[in-house]
Amino acid sequence: MKTSDYPLSQHKESLCTQCSQKIDSSLITCPECHATQGLEALAGVDPNIHIKNQKLAIWFSFLLSGLGIHKFYLGQYMKGSLYLVFSWTLVPVLVGWIDAIRTLNMSPFNFAQRYSKRVERYCI
Repeated sequence: MKTSDYPLSQHKESLCTQCSQKIDSSLITCPECHATQGLEALAGVDPNIHIKNQKLAIWFSFLLSGLGIHKFYLGQYMKGSLYLVFSWTLVPVLVGWIDAIRTLNMSPFNFAQRYSKRVERYCI
């Protein structure tokens, strides 16, 4: 019996979408690099990219701008810290409202390009 005569339901190996190591096709994550396998990889969705919600960022800017919550949400921790340090003044509130209007006028594509970041995974 040739190898091509075996049914497809038996043990198959595939390549990891991240590190290209041979792995069992039934695994959900690669044992080598811990990258997610399956439908996400087939659809072209990178599970390491954290997508931010534009509407949520706008709401944070309008409602909680005095504390800099919108800056922390968007990954701008230094600016968020400055908003928090000066929260006893009204300056962060006014600047936060300006940020909200700028974010509101930004196209969804530009917002995603600016604020969606790739997160690196470190294996220990």
